Amino acid sequence: MNIRNAFFHGFSVGQRQWRVAAIVYFIQLCLAIILGMQVFNVLEASIGNSLEINKLLKNYDHTVISDFLKIHGASITPLIGQLRWLLLVWLFFSVFIDAGLLVSASLNDQSRSLSEAETFWQGGAIYFFPFLKISLIFLLLAVVWTAVIWLPVATFFEPSLEYFSSEKYSVWVVIFLLFIFLVGLAVLFIWSVLSRLNKIKTNGSLLFCLKNGWQIFRKNKWQFWVLMSSFVVLQLILVAVYWMLDAFGGMKTPLLILAYFIVQQAFIFFRIQIRQMMYAGIGCLNQ
Repeated sequence: MNIRNAFFHGFSVGQRQWRVAAIVYFIQLCLAIILGMQVFNVLEASIGNSLEINKLLKNYDHTVISDFLKIHGASITPLIGQLRWLLLVWLFFSVFIDAGLLVSASLNDQSRSLSEAETFWQGGAIYFFPFLKISLIFLLLAVVWTAVIWLPVATFFEPSLEYFSSEKYSVWVVIFLLFIFLVGLAVLFIWSVLSRLNKIKTNGSLLFCLKNGWQIFRKNKWQFWVLMSSFVVLQLILVAVYWMLDAFGGMKTPLLILAYFIVQQAFIFFRIQIRQMMYAGIGCLNQ
């Protein structure tokens, strides 16, 4: 399977499995509402009548934010403490969602005995715990990679401003390291997807799937890079269209606010579809 066929196969799967994307959208919406209600209740009880909020609606003001945190910091601190548990809940849900998406994307129509929705729920249930182990391993690798890249930057950035004749050299170093950092995260992402797809196909041990996923990536790394870059470009085009609509319309009237909200939700839905397309494309190259 070449890159072009894999891209169009992934695009076709993502469009065809819109019901799966709708399920994921609904799950994420419920989680966002739960989080939003908690934030709303905490902020309304403490700062609902504060006039400082109106200043934040206009533009960014560091002084207002600083004063805001000093005055209402005691109300926000418990909310930050709750976010740790909400992030843990989101980790579990994201593992379940990815398991359902990957199982749905990896099966062709001939081997599918269940509906798309049933395949999603069954895949999420069956592969939740194996994928949770894989996700924790790659989360740890991402933390280590982040520390390797950014701890030296945090340590030597300020001295570098005095060492170089101009600040632009330090800025270019940071930009270069940001590029290396994103490349490393992309490698971890592709490796994790391949490892999970191997788990689905072979039901092998954790180490076997990790090793096999890495070997497949090494053998076909340029194909995976081009395929992933194609879907990243597709998502960037989607973001550009979103920004253009935002700049053109804005939120000046109740009707425009409603239209802008609908556009936002459509944008979120299309992003879920692009993720499904990417999974299906990577699975296609993995065959």
